Amino acid sequence: MVPNAVQSPVCLSKSLARMVDDAVPLRFAGYFHDLRGGKAKLTNDGQTVVLTLDRQPALQPCIAGGPLKGVYLFEQLHFHWGPNDSHGSEHLIEGVAHAMEIHLVHYNAKYGSFRKAMDRSDGLAVVAFLVHARGIVDCEDFRRITRELPHIVIPGSTRHAAGDCMRWLTAQDLDRHYFSYRGTMTTAPFFASVTWIVYAAPVYVSHNQTAAFRKLRTFAGHCATEPTSATKRIESNFRPVQLSKPAVTFARNTRRRMRAKL
Repeated sequence: MVPNAVQSPVCLSKSLARMVDDAVPLRFAGYFHDLRGGKAKLTNDGQTVVLTLDRQPALQPCIAGGPLKGVYLFEQLHFHWGPNDSHGSEHLIEGVAHAMEIHLVHYNAKYGSFRKAMDRSDGLAVVAFLVHARGIVDCEDFRRITRELPHIVIPGSTRHAAGDCMRWLTAQDLDRHYFSYRGTMTTAPFFASVTWIVYAAPVYVSHNQTAAFRKLRTFAGHCATEPTSATKRIESNFRPVQLSKPAVTFARNTRRRMRAKL
């Protein structure tokens, strides 16, 4: 852990953020179509569900623009949740917690790999979506992930997912309406290397879909790296809000949208 670093997660509020009405649009590439021969893999690593993509580096999804300088390549996606749908997200918005939080982890392409980038001040960019559970009707696009979870209940197990398993992103307004600040990883070693991009609008899923994550199991030993034959449910895996007060911006509008209004 880096002393005096802005520790993440934090509580975010529009009233305390600097509003930006001419933000450079944040661009996502390579997320919204099938993998063109590649594969998506879901893994229960004993702490969370990790989604990785088996693709050629040139076809790896990436993000650029917004608060970022340069191109950031997709490394993995993972989830945080709590014991019930009243809390489980890591970040709070206006003091409100949600059932889950999804993290899309990227590394700065100039460093060549996640391992080389993870301790650099501009090394990582994590895009976060809060998940709100309501009703009994599943989010159909999100089912591309949740329907595979019963197959990876046991820690260490893996399962291939549909090539377009991140299609749920298409329902989000991705180039604006997000908070951004410089902070840390929310898991050890807590490097101060993350540009956080946290969307204000949640992803809406059913209660059954969030409950599917709480059925996953971890080893009942001292930690996941020291397994025993016994397992227990992963009922909670989120880091509580920290007391840090970072400089936060909120991208309310983009340059493209502002020009369209003229």
